[in-house]
Amino acid sequence: MSTRDLIEFYRARLDEEEAGVRDCIESAEPNVGQTDLDELATRRTVLDMYEIAAKHDDERAPGLRLAVQYLAAHYDKHADYREGYRPGQ
Repeated sequence: MSTRDLIEFYRARLDEEEAGVRDCIESAEPNVGQTDLDELATRRTVLDMYEIAAKHDDERAPGLRLAVQYLAAHYDKHADYREGYRPGQ
Protein backbone atom coordinates (compact mmCIF):
# COMPACT_ATOMS: atom_id res chain seq x y z
CA MET A 1 0.00 0.00 0.00
CA SER A 2 1.42 3.30 -1.03
CA THR A 3 1.72 6.46 0.99
CA ARG A 4 -0.41 8.24 -1.61
CA ASP A 5 -3.22 5.65 -1.28
CA LEU A 6 -3.39 6.06 2.50
CA ILE A 7 -3.31 9.86 2.25
CA GLU A 8 -6.02 9.96 -0.41
CA PHE A 9 -8.23 7.52 1.49
CA TYR A 10 -7.99 9.41 4.76
CA ARG A 11 -8.34 12.85 3.15
CA ALA A 12 -11.53 11.70 1.39
CA ARG A 13 -12.98 10.45 4.69
CA LEU A 14 -12.17 13.75 6.39
CA ASP A 15 -13.79 15.65 3.53
CA GLU A 16 -16.93 13.50 3.80
CA GLU A 17 -17.09 13.91 7.54
CA GLU A 18 -16.59 17.67 7.32
CA ALA A 19 -19.39 17.97 4.76
CA GLY A 20 -21.67 16.05 7.11
CA VAL A 21 -20.77 18.24 10.07
CA ARG A 22 -21.37 21.40 8.04
CA ASP A 23 -24.77 20.06 6.95
CA CYS A 24 -25.67 19.38 10.58
CA ILE A 25 -24.56 22.84 11.64
CA GLU A 26 -26.61 24.45 8.88
CA SER A 27 -29.70 22.49 9.93
CA ALA A 28 -29.09 23.39 13.59
CA GLU A 29 -28.58 19.80 14.74
CA PRO A 30 -28.00 19.72 18.48
CA ASN A 31 -24.56 18.73 19.75
CA VAL A 32 -22.82 19.47 16.43
CA GLY A 33 -20.79 22.60 16.02
CA GLN A 34 -17.46 24.35 15.83
CA THR A 35 -15.82 21.84 18.17
CA ASP A 36 -16.44 19.11 15.59
CA LEU A 37 -14.90 21.25 12.84
CA ASP A 38 -11.92 22.03 15.09
CA GLU A 39 -11.34 18.32 15.70
CA LEU A 40 -11.46 17.62 11.96
CA ALA A 41 -8.98 20.44 11.38
CA THR A 42 -6.63 18.88 13.93
CA ARG A 43 -6.82 15.48 12.24
CA ARG A 44 -6.28 17.16 8.86
CA THR A 45 -3.16 18.87 10.26
CA VAL A 46 -1.69 15.50 11.27
CA LEU A 47 -2.40 14.20 7.76
CA ASP A 48 -0.81 17.28 6.15
CA MET A 49 2.26 16.94 8.37
CA TYR A 50 2.60 13.29 7.33
CA GLU A 51 2.24 14.13 3.65
CA ILE A 52 4.97 16.78 3.86
CA ALA A 53 7.29 14.57 5.93
CA ALA A 54 6.85 11.65 3.52
CA LYS A 55 7.64 13.85 0.50
CA HIS A 56 10.85 15.10 2.08
CA ASP A 57 11.95 11.80 3.60
CA ASP A 58 11.76 13.51 6.98
CA GLU A 59 12.68 11.40 10.01
CA ARG A 60 9.22 12.11 11.47
CA ALA A 61 7.47 10.36 8.58
CA PRO A 62 7.29 6.86 10.15
CA GLY A 63 5.74 8.15 13.37
CA LEU A 64 3.30 10.37 11.51
CA ARG A 65 2.40 7.49 9.21
CA LEU A 66 1.55 5.36 12.23
CA ALA A 67 -0.61 8.18 13.63
CA VAL A 68 -2.46 8.48 10.31
CA GLN A 69 -2.93 4.71 10.15
CA TYR A 70 -4.52 4.76 13.61
CA LEU A 71 -6.75 7.69 12.65
CA ALA A 72 -7.74 6.06 9.35
CA ALA A 73 -8.59 2.80 11.15
CA HIS A 74 -11.69 4.59 12.42
CA TYR A 75 -13.05 4.06 8.88
CA ASP A 76 -12.18 0.36 8.62
CA LYS A 77 -15.76 -0.53 7.69
CA HIS A 78 -15.67 1.79 4.67
CA ALA A 79 -15.73 -0.02 1.30
CA ASP A 80 -12.46 1.65 0.23
CA TYR A 81 -10.54 0.73 3.38
CA ARG A 82 -7.63 -1.65 2.71
CA GLU A 83 -5.98 -3.95 5.24
CA GLY A 84 -2.64 -2.35 4.31
CA TYR A 85 -3.84 0.84 5.99
CA ARG A 86 -3.91 -0.88 9.39
CA PRO A 87 -1.31 0.21 11.92
CA GLY A 88 1.79 -1.92 11.73
CA GLN A 89 1.28 -2.81 8.07
